[in-house]
Amino acid sequence: MIYTVKISDTETELAKSLLFYLKSLAKSPEYSFLEIEQSNDTNLSDEIIEELEVRIEHFKKNKNTYDDWEDLKHKYLKV
Repeated sequence: MIYTVKISDTETELAKSLLFYLKSLAKSPEYSFLEIEQSNDTNLSDEIIEELEVRIEHFKKNKNTYDDWEDLKHKYLKV
């Protein structure tokens, strides 16, 4: 059986302490069964995530300036 533990907020002191402890255990021969993997669930870089967040905020603030998808679809696809 394999267990997965996710720590989503790694900036808090408690999370940092827990990660440090787990990493130190993983280095010990007695805990050879323990593996620590860092993953990014989105597989996107921090820069891309930041750019997407900026674009989302821009859209939210200016959504009335964009054409509706249904209007564009009818215009260009003649549907």
